[in-house]
Parts: sequence; C-alpha cells; structure tokens
Amino acid sequence: MQRFKNQKYFIIFLMCFISIGFCYPGGIGGNYANNAPNMRNCTSCHSGSVNSGNGNVTILGLPSDGYNPGESYSLTVQVTGTNRNGYGFQMASQLGNDNTGTFSLASNSQFVELSGSKVQQSARTISGEWVVDWIAPSSDVGDITFSASGLATGGPTSGSNSGDLTYVVSIDVPANVPQEVDLFFSEYIEGSSSNKAIEIFNPTGSSLDLSNYSIKQAAGGSGWGFHPEDGEVPGFIFPLYGSLDAGDVFILSANAAINSIQAVADTVLGYPSVSHFAGDDAVGLFKNNVLIDVIGIPTVDPGASWDVAGEAGGTKDHTL
Repeated sequence: MQRFKNQKYFIIFLMCFISIGFCYPGGIGGNYANNAPNMRNCTSCHSGSVNSGNGNVTILGLPSDGYNPGESYSLTVQVTGTNRNGYGFQMASQLGNDNTGTFSLASNSQFVELSGSKVQQSARTISGEWVVDWIAPSSDVGDITFSASGLATGGPTSGSNSGDLTYVVSIDVPANVPQEVDLFFSEYIEGSSSNKAIEIFNPTGSSLDLSNYSIKQAAGGSGWGFHPEDGEVPGFIFPLYGSLDAGDVFILSANAAINSIQAVADTVLGYPSVSHFAGDDAVGLFKNNVLIDVIGIPTVDPGASWDVAGEAGGTKDHTL
C-alpha cells in the first residue's frame, strides 16, 4: 500500500513538473504562437481570454511591399499592456500548416531563443521587446503568415498564471514579384479625316525582337481582327518586324495621314489596316498572342468613342 502511495505522489509530481516546464514564461516550448494547424496561444497554460487587456503584440520590420526571396529582415516583436513582472512571446512563420523561412538570432538579440522552427523569449523582459532576424525562402512560395502570441504576466504571486493577459496577432506577407516591363502604346492619334497613327515604346533597357509582337484591331465591338459588316479582315492583324532599341519607339501610320505624320512613321499602311481606326475601334498590342496593352474594349461598341482619364470621348479626335 505504501509503495502504491509513493507511485501516486511521484506521478502527481511528474505531471506538475511537466506542466510548469511547458507553461513557465522563461521557456515556452511546443506550439503556442497562434499558428496553424491548432492555433494555440498562451491561454493554453495561462488564464484570461485573448486580446482582452489594454495591450497588444506587434511584429515590426515585415516588408510592406512583400518579401524578396532569400533576403534577410530584422524583426522586432513588441508586447505591451499592464503586467506584474514582465512579458513573453512566441512567433512563427508559415505557409499553410508548414513552417517556412528561417529565424535566427541577431547580434543585438537579447533574452530570445530558437525553439525548433519558431522563436520565443528565453526569459521574461520588462521592456517587452525582442529583436530577431528572419531569412525569406529562396523562392516565391506565396503568402507567408507571421503569427505571434504575447504574454503580459499579471499573477498576484510568483509562479502563478492567474491574472495573465494574452495577445495574438497574425499578418500575411506576399512575395515581392517585380512587374514585368514590356512594350506599351506611348501615343495614339485619332485625328480628323485619316490622320491616324500608333506609337509603341520600349522601356525595357534592352533591344527587343519585334517578331514576337503584333497589333490587332477590333472594329465597332466585333472582336479582334473583325469588322461588324465585313467580317474577318486580314489587315486588322499586323505582325511587327525587326527590332526596337531600348528607349526607342516604333510608329505605324495610315497612308492617308498628313505628310508630317507619315514622315516619322516606321511603317505606313494602306486600308484596311490597324492604322485605319475610328474612335469606337479597339486597338491591342500582343506578345506571343497574349494581350499586353489595349485602347478600348474589343467586344464593346461604345457608340462613337471611349472616355479616357476623365476626358469625354477621349478616343475620337484626340491624341493620347
């Protein structure tokens, strides 16, 4: 009987020891960063409800325009609010249920430690502030969720979890994907009579092979390459040719335009062509048959013209 009692006391002692080891704010362990899949936080061991106090937990230093793959960022975790003897935290970075990116300790990191793939306080601090480094994945993996659980101790006696306040935060950070720079319409002339021209600009910083590009026209909402009365018109699709130097322009004009327009054109086209358009005709610039710039809507007949940048009838008798 005495042996049974001793075993019972040992089990009770062991359970208390394990509980203290997991919940004591000087070293959390486990998953309590308000992170997927279980979304546990400090309330798993400490009393109180989430975000019910007068403080918060914040993550500073996250890239506002998205992370660059492989780049290192200095992050600061801050916990504020009424407390009795300091603050604690745990933070994670995840893609879905999986950890992604790498936390590391910086030269100015204090009272902070790594816990597996997460980062947390190694001891409670009165400042409630910890600095760590985070290295982004080597490639674009999509939106990364940063989550943190912060603790403001509030128990009346040392070692007590009662009266503690828990705060959580979750922030999604996308990858910073540079927008592809390509050719675009830099000027559009829809003048009186047949004074029509299109200018294409190369902003890429290098010479481009124009054989991958084409211009298409959609007359009166009839779709690319079509006229509402004449049906399919071969001249309404024009493959570009040659090359275009960085910073240079390629100009197409109608053959009935005034001499000053034709004089600067790289190509002068006879009717029917992509240079013979009216204010209600859409004109598109394509790369490998994918639309990359457009004036108008190919399947809509606006009547006489489209408004542009607040200018009523901007595509008729105007230069854009």
